Amino acid sequence: MKTQPSKGVNITMKRILLILTASLCATCRVSFAESPPAAKEHDAFIKSLREIEGNSSEKVLGGKSASKPRTLSPVVSRFKGWFIDVTEKAKPGKLNGVDVIEGISLASESRDTSAWRFVETEMGYLVRAAEGKYKGWIIVSDDGAKTRPEGPKLTVAPALRLAKSATSNCYWKLTLAKQGLVLESTSGKYKGWFWDFGGGDPSHKESGREVAVNVLLAERVVAGSYFAVKAAE
Repeated sequence: MKTQPSKGVNITMKRILLILTASLCATCRVSFAESPPAAKEHDAFIKSLREIEGNSSEKVLGGKSASKPRTLSPVVSRFKGWFIDVTEKAKPGKLNGVDVIEGISLASESRDTSAWRFVETEMGYLVRAAEGKYKGWIIVSDDGAKTRPEGPKLTVAPALRLAKSATSNCYWKLTLAKQGLVLESTSGKYKGWFWDFGGGDPSHKESGREVAVNVLLAERVVAGSYFAVKAAE
């Protein structure tokens, strides 16, 4: 004779299922909200990055096409118009055996180190230094970076590194939103996190310009996640 589950057990199981379903739905809503909608100009922008065929070193990485040198600048806050760059005080290190430096920064004036190439691959986009001391190096994320609060409602991680060669976390999803370009990690511990910067972080003088070592990954799209993209001078 089969034993039938009690009415109380059935009610408890239903409650558990409802809680799990609600949690899953909430997670889906958060993920959807964090993905910015593409602007109508998105497809044209992506096409505009296919200016030249990938060079030999980029083809080794799976590069199909590449952009000419571009600059990336925040569109908000006191760092509006500054440039993604590399501080002269960059710290050398290793990431899974690859040479890296810790010091991706914002600089008040553009130099050769402010120029970047977007390299299109099947895995996503590489962002490679186009000129300067670290020409050919690639922006990657470091799974070992520790998170920190940025204000009361946001978690960030100073996880961006400049690597001499490709790592497993070197590919980025590009979305041109209405407010600017958003760069999203496609793999690793910080998959789904977005480029951002510490708005309240201090800056210092380097060779006649202000530099702030404050470029980060944020857990969701915020005002600092939007960047203006222009041809490097």
